[in-house]
Amino acid sequence: MVIHSNQVLPLGWTQTSLGEIARYLNGRAFKPSEWETSGVPIIRIQNLNDPLAKYNYSTKDYDPKFKIIKGDLLFAWSASLGAYIWHGEDAWLNQHIFKVIPYEGINEPFAK
Repeated sequence: MVIHSNQVLPLGWTQTSLGEIARYLNGRAFKPSEWETSGVPIIRIQNLNDPLAKYNYSTKDYDPKFKIIKGDLLFAWSASLGAYIWHGEDAWLNQHIFKVIPYEGINEPFAK
């Protein structure tokens, strides 16, 4: 929703920018040589755009900041733009997708 300067916000609301309500963590740059056929799925943009797209996997451990869990808000920003709520199993986040992490005090449903 776009709020124009002559419109009044609902009581208790404040106009702000997206950068002021959340941190945007870019995924890890997984190399094709790191892809495996089993383990934890690696979420790529194709997996967000097409639920039937093949996943790549990894059996290795990476920085936990790249771990995605059910309910996380993801934003694809390369090749296509789109916001997604992750409904799958725990997974690793690939590059060109942001994990949106609302700041403390932000009502999370409004970030989604």
